[in-house]
Amino acid sequence: MKRRTFLAAILTFAFSLQAITQTAAGGLDVRGACALKGAGGAGSLQERGGFSDPGIHVTYYRLRLILSPSPALLTGEVEAKAVCVSESLSTVQFDLSGSMTVDSVLGETGSLPFFQLLQGFQVQLERTYRKGETLTLQTYYRGVPVATGFGSFEFSSQGGVPWIWTLSEPYGARNWWPCKDDNSDKADSVDMFVTVPAGLKVGSNGTLAGTQTNGDGTTTFHWSERYPIAAYLVSLAATNYAEIDDWFTYTSSDSMPIVNYVLPRTLSDGVGALGETKSMLRIFSDAYGLYPFIKEKYGHSEFGLGGAMEHQTMTSTTNFVENTISHELAHQWFGDMITCANWPSLWLNEGFAVFSESVFLERFYGAAAYRAHMEDVMTAAMNATGTLYVQDTSTVAGLFDYNRVYAKGAWTLHMLRHVLGDSAFFRSMRAYAGDPRFRFRSATTEGFRSVCESVSGKDLGYFFDEWVYGEGYPRYSYRWTSAATAGGYSVSLILAQTGSSSATPFFRMPVDIRIVGGTHDTTLTVFPGASGETFMFDVSFLPADVQIDPDKWILRDVVTPDAVLPEAFALAQNYPNPFNPGTALSFSLPHRSDVALTVYDPLGREIALLIRGVFEAGTHSVRWEGTDAGGKRVATGTYFYRLTAGAYTETRKMLLVR
Repeated sequence: MKRRTFLAAILTFAFSLQAITQTAAGGLDVRGACALKGAGGAGSLQERGGFSDPGIHVTYYRLRLILSPSPALLTGEVEAKAVCVSESLSTVQFDLSGSMTVDSVLGETGSLPFFQLLQGFQVQLERTYRKGETLTLQTYYRGVPVATGFGSFEFSSQGGVPWIWTLSEPYGARNWWPCKDDNSDKADSVDMFVTVPAGLKVGSNGTLAGTQTNGDGTTTFHWSERYPIAAYLVSLAATNYAEIDDWFTYTSSDSMPIVNYVLPRTLSDGVGALGETKSMLRIFSDAYGLYPFIKEKYGHSEFGLGGAMEHQTMTSTTNFVENTISHELAHQWFGDMITCANWPSLWLNEGFAVFSESVFLERFYGAAAYRAHMEDVMTAAMNATGTLYVQDTSTVAGLFDYNRVYAKGAWTLHMLRHVLGDSAFFRSMRAYAGDPRFRFRSATTEGFRSVCESVSGKDLGYFFDEWVYGEGYPRYSYRWTSAATAGGYSVSLILAQTGSSSATPFFRMPVDIRIVGGTHDTTLTVFPGASGETFMFDVSFLPADVQIDPDKWILRDVVTPDAVLPEAFALAQNYPNPFNPGTALSFSLPHRSDVALTVYDPLGREIALLIRGVFEAGTHSVRWEGTDAGGKRVATGTYFYRLTAGAYTETRKMLLVR
C-alpha cells in the first residue's frame, strides 16, 4: 500500500459473558457489553488475537453479497470449505466484527448453534472432525460494516452515484465478511458474487466469470480468484465505472488482459499514465519472474481513500502517478503472491515495493533515475525510529510508518544489493519469488534471509541483525595520511564509527573507500570489525582526497575529517602519461611553502613556469596544456617538470605525443 497520510478511527471492544442473549436464529449474542475504549486513541487497531481457528485451513470461500447503498446495508452469505488440521475438532471459530449480525450457520445436516462474540463467532459442529477431513459451513449475516484502519468497507458516493469500496489491510476483512483473518493461512481460491443497483459496475479479484441482470433493478457480478489469497486482499469496488482495457504479452504463451475501472470524470487523466503498466509488468517479470497471476489479469479500480492498495490482481487507487502504479504492481509479487506472515514483518511487503519503484526507474530511464529516487528514500529512512521489525502493531501510524517500514525497508534492500553484488542480489530476489516454501504463501524475514544466503553463499546474520532487528545507522568519521613509497604512495586510513542509536552501537558493514588524486581514482572495500580500525592502501598516484561510501550504498552519516596534512613533500607522476593535449601535475606540501613548478625540455631549457608563489600545506594540482610561456604548442617529445619547495626539489619526466 502506498500512502503518506494515515486515517483511522476504530472501536476496541470488551465483552462480558454475562451479557449473552439468545438470538432468534438459535445463536448466542455477546455484543451487548460492547464499550468504546479511548486509551488507544485515534488510529488504534484491533489486532488479531488468534480468535480464528488454528485447527482448520480454509481452502475456499464463496461470498454472496447484496449491497444496498440507501439505506446502507450489506447482506451476505459466505460459504467456507476447510480442512481439519488438528487431531480432532468439535467447534470452529471465525473472525467477524461485532457490528455484523450473524443470522444462522449451516453445516452438513442443517442449522448449527453458534456464539457471536465481539470479534468473531464460534460454531458448535454437528460432529467431531478428524485430521484431514473437510468441513463446509455457510454463514448468513447482515449489517453496516464499521470502518476501521484505512476504511475496511465504505458506503460513499461520487457525482451523486453510489460508490462502495473496501480496503481491509491490516485487520479489516473481518469487518465485512466472516473469514480466517490470518496472513499465514491463505485460501486456495475465492468466488465473489456481488449484487448492486443497476448501472453500477463491480471490480474485484481474479477474472470476471459472469454478469447477470436480475430483473429487479439489480445486477450481479461474479468474480473468480483461482490463486491463493490472504483475507485482507479480498476486495471489491463498485460505482458507474468507465473501463480502459489493454493487453500484456510477455511471451507467445504468457499473456493476459489489463483491466482498469476509472471514474467517468477521470477517464482522460488515466489513459496516459496507465499505459506504462505494460512496461512495468515486463520489467518486473524480467527482474522477479513472470507476473504471478498471469492466468487472470492485472488492473486498477478507483476508490475513495487517499493513496492506493495492492488488492490482488486489481489495485485500488486514487491516482495514476508513475511511482504509485509501479509500487502497487510490485506488491503483486511481494505482498500478494508472497505475503508477510505476520504484521511485524510488513517491510517484506512495503520495503520491497518502494525499492521496486527504483528498479522500474533504473530499467526504464537509467541508473541516474534509480539514484535520484533512492536519495529521496534515504532522507526518509534516516528519520526512522525503532527497528524495521515492528514490535507494536496496534496503531496505524506505528505499523505503516513510512520512514521506518517503507523507506528503511527499501534502503535495506538497496544495501543488500551492494553487499551481495548485482548478480547474486537479483538472483536471490527471483529465487525468493519462486521458492515453493513462500510462493503463493507467506514468509518471514528469516525465510528471505535463508534464500539470500543460499544463493550468495554468504552468512548474512550480521546484516539482518543490524538492519532489521537493530536500530539507527552508523556515523563514520575518519582521518588519513599518505606517504611516498618506492612504487607510488601508501595511504593510511583510520575509520571510526558510532551508532545513531545506542541500541546498535556498531554496524559491521562492508564500506567502499575511494582514493582520488588528479584524474586518478581507485575504489577499495573494507570490512571494519571495530571502531577506530586502521587500513593501509597502496596506490600509484598522489592521493588528494579519500571518500567514505562515495556512492551512498549505506544508510549513514559521514563526518568530514579535519584537514589531513601530507607527511612529506612529494611530486606525483603526471596523469595521463603519455598525454595529448594536456596533463595534470600534482604535488603535496607538509607545511606552508614557497613553491615553483617548472617545465623543461631535454636540454634543460625552461619551457614554461606553471606556478610560483606561497602555497598552504596540503595537496595541489595544476594542468599543463603542452604550450610554452607564449602559449604556443610545443612539439612531440619528452619533457621534465621540477618542483621546488624551499630546500626540497624533485624532478619527473613526461611524454607528449601529438
